[in-house]
Amino acid sequence: MKILSILMLLLVNVQMISAAEYTEALGHYNDGKLKNGESILSRGENIHKLFKSRKRQFGTKELIDAIMDLADESTSRFTNFEKIQVGDLSDVDGGSAKPAHVSHQNGLDVDIVYFPRKNKLQSKDAGYWEEWFVKGGKVTDNFNTYRNWEMFKFLVKRGDVSRILVDTAIKKEICHFASIMGEKNKYKNVLRRIRPSSKHHKTHFHLRLKCPAGDNRCQSQHEPPAGHGCDKM
Repeated sequence: MKILSILMLLLVNVQMISAAEYTEALGHYNDGKLKNGESILSRGENIHKLFKSRKRQFGTKELIDAIMDLADESTSRFTNFEKIQVGDLSDVDGGSAKPAHVSHQNGLDVDIVYFPRKNKLQSKDAGYWEEWFVKGGKVTDNFNTYRNWEMFKFLVKRGDVSRILVDTAIKKEICHFASIMGEKNKYKNVLRRIRPSSKHHKTHFHLRLKCPAGDNRCQSQHEPPAGHGCDKM
């Protein structure tokens, strides 16, 4: 009887630990919360975290995994590349991230600096992005089209990407490059998830994941339109 009681106590403790470690996206990207958010800073030094004073460093386990997989892939594929530069995720419990963001509320959104040609890291203490990759409606020379395209393909291939939000000029550049490489139709699903938006994405791309399996209180965004979307660019 005593042994049974000990076993029951151990089981309860294990369940409590598992519940505490489980991250969950709640609600919508623009109106949600984050349960047991994980800090990107807990995963080592393979990223360069910007805007640390904002403390928007939390996401679901799935989002942190995606960021770290991208970091590992980029440094292994491109040996002269330093680190990916990560902007805001979500607050520790999610919720409103205004005035900087309408979204970033349920732990499934993150801003990441485009892959540059010049491997110059931005200051962690800066109040805003120090590098612009689109000026006057044109992509700058510092935008590394090949690396960005390869890493976008890598992210979508992982299977849980909802959208990658970019500036309209960036989408046009990627479409042109994919066409030259003969990959526009082959990677149609990648291109359809690269969504053009001229308002906020001249300095970075916005990665958004789908609701994780099992997060039943998470509200998914509708799927992007079929097709690569390049014909309208």
